[in-house]
Amino acid sequence: MLARHILYAQFVVVVLITILHLSGLENDLYWRFLWLDTVTHAMGGMWAALFFIWVRTLRGYKLDLAWGIAGALALGIVWELFELAAGVQWEANYVLDTSIDIFMDALGGAFGAFLAILIKKSYGSS
Repeated sequence: MLARHILYAQFVVVVLITILHLSGLENDLYWRFLWLDTVTHAMGGMWAALFFIWVRTLRGYKLDLAWGIAGALALGIVWELFELAAGVQWEANYVLDTSIDIFMDALGGAFGAFLAILIKKSYGSS
Protein backbone atom coordinates (compact mmCIF):
# COMPACT_ATOMS: atom_id res chain seq x y z
CA MET A 1 0.00 0.00 0.00
CA LEU A 2 2.78 2.45 0.90
CA ALA A 3 4.61 1.70 -2.35
CA ARG A 4 1.45 2.38 -4.34
CA HIS A 5 0.94 5.79 -2.71
CA ILE A 6 4.58 6.71 -3.34
CA LEU A 7 4.10 5.68 -6.98
CA TYR A 8 1.06 7.97 -7.21
CA ALA A 9 3.09 10.82 -5.71
CA GLN A 10 5.78 10.22 -8.35
CA PHE A 11 3.17 10.45 -11.08
CA VAL A 12 1.89 13.80 -9.78
CA VAL A 13 5.43 15.21 -9.53
CA VAL A 14 6.34 14.00 -13.05
CA VAL A 15 3.17 15.56 -14.50
CA LEU A 16 3.98 18.88 -12.78
CA ILE A 17 7.59 18.76 -14.02
CA THR A 18 6.41 18.00 -17.54
CA ILE A 19 3.93 20.89 -17.58
CA LEU A 20 6.47 23.28 -16.10
CA HIS A 21 9.29 22.20 -18.41
CA LEU A 22 7.26 22.18 -21.62
CA SER A 23 5.73 25.57 -20.77
CA GLY A 24 9.21 26.86 -19.98
CA LEU A 25 10.55 25.73 -23.34
CA GLU A 26 7.53 26.75 -25.39
CA ASN A 27 7.27 30.24 -23.91
CA ASP A 28 10.98 30.95 -23.33
CA LEU A 29 10.31 31.07 -19.59
CA TYR A 30 13.72 29.63 -18.73
CA TRP A 31 15.29 32.79 -20.17
CA ARG A 32 12.72 35.19 -18.73
CA PHE A 33 12.71 33.67 -15.25
CA LEU A 34 16.18 32.39 -14.45
CA TRP A 35 14.93 30.83 -11.20
CA LEU A 36 12.68 28.43 -13.15
CA ASP A 37 15.65 26.11 -13.77
CA THR A 38 16.19 25.90 -10.01
CA VAL A 39 12.56 24.99 -9.38
CA THR A 40 12.70 22.35 -12.11
CA HIS A 41 15.84 20.84 -10.58
CA ALA A 42 14.24 20.77 -7.12
CA MET A 43 11.17 19.01 -8.51
CA GLY A 44 13.41 16.57 -10.39
CA GLY A 45 15.20 15.84 -7.11
CA MET A 46 11.84 15.31 -5.45
CA TRP A 47 10.87 12.79 -8.12
CA ALA A 48 14.26 11.03 -7.88
CA ALA A 49 13.95 10.65 -4.11
CA LEU A 50 10.44 9.27 -4.43
CA PHE A 51 11.64 6.86 -7.12
CA PHE A 52 14.55 5.52 -5.08
CA ILE A 53 12.41 5.23 -1.95
CA TRP A 54 9.66 3.50 -3.96
CA VAL A 55 12.10 0.91 -5.36
CA ARG A 56 13.55 0.27 -1.90
CA THR A 57 10.05 -0.03 -0.42
CA LEU A 58 9.14 -2.60 -3.09
CA ARG A 59 12.23 -4.59 -2.07
CA GLY A 60 11.13 -4.58 1.57
CA TYR A 61 13.50 -1.96 2.97
CA LYS A 62 12.40 0.62 5.50
CA LEU A 63 11.78 4.16 4.39
CA ASP A 64 15.04 6.10 4.76
CA LEU A 65 15.53 9.84 4.31
CA ALA A 66 19.23 9.42 3.47
CA TRP A 67 18.53 7.09 0.54
CA GLY A 68 16.12 9.61 -0.95
CA ILE A 69 18.63 12.44 -0.75
CA ALA A 70 21.52 10.26 -1.96
CA GLY A 71 19.46 8.97 -4.89
CA ALA A 72 18.46 12.49 -5.92
CA LEU A 73 22.05 13.71 -5.58
CA ALA A 74 23.41 10.81 -7.65
CA LEU A 75 20.82 11.29 -10.38
CA GLY A 76 21.49 15.05 -10.40
CA ILE A 77 25.20 14.47 -10.93
CA VAL A 78 24.48 11.98 -13.71
CA TRP A 79 22.17 14.56 -15.33
CA GLU A 80 24.88 17.24 -15.23
CA LEU A 81 27.37 14.78 -16.78
CA PHE A 82 24.79 14.02 -19.47
CA GLU A 83 24.45 17.74 -20.24
CA LEU A 84 28.23 18.00 -20.45
CA ALA A 85 28.46 15.00 -22.80
CA ALA A 86 25.57 16.33 -24.91
CA GLY A 87 27.46 19.57 -25.45
CA VAL A 88 25.13 21.93 -23.63
CA GLN A 89 26.77 25.32 -23.99
CA TRP A 90 28.98 26.45 -21.16
CA GLU A 91 28.14 29.82 -19.75
CA ALA A 92 30.48 32.17 -17.96
CA ASN A 93 29.09 31.00 -14.63
CA TYR A 94 28.95 27.28 -15.53
CA VAL A 95 30.51 26.01 -12.28
CA LEU A 96 28.22 28.12 -10.09
CA ASP A 97 25.13 27.18 -12.12
CA THR A 98 25.99 23.47 -12.00
CA SER A 99 26.67 23.65 -8.26
CA ILE A 100 23.30 25.30 -7.65
CA ASP A 101 21.58 22.71 -9.85
CA ILE A 102 23.11 19.81 -7.90
CA PHE A 103 22.29 21.49 -4.58
CA MET A 104 18.67 21.95 -5.67
CA ASP A 105 18.52 18.30 -6.77
CA ALA A 106 19.58 17.27 -3.26
CA LEU A 107 17.22 19.77 -1.59
CA GLY A 108 14.36 18.50 -3.75
CA GLY A 109 15.42 14.99 -2.74
CA ALA A 110 15.01 15.96 0.91
CA PHE A 111 11.52 17.31 0.16
CA GLY A 112 10.67 14.10 -1.70
CA ALA A 113 11.88 11.96 1.19
CA PHE A 114 9.88 14.04 3.66
CA LEU A 115 6.85 13.65 1.39
CA ALA A 116 7.33 9.88 1.49
CA ILE A 117 7.47 10.05 5.29
CA LEU A 118 4.22 12.04 5.34
CA ILE A 119 2.64 9.48 3.01
CA LYS A 120 3.72 6.71 5.35
CA LYS A 121 2.24 8.50 8.35
CA SER A 122 -1.02 9.12 6.48
CA TYR A 123 -1.52 5.72 4.87
CA GLY A 124 0.51 3.37 7.06
CA SER A 125 3.21 0.96 5.99
CA SER A 126 1.11 -1.90 4.63
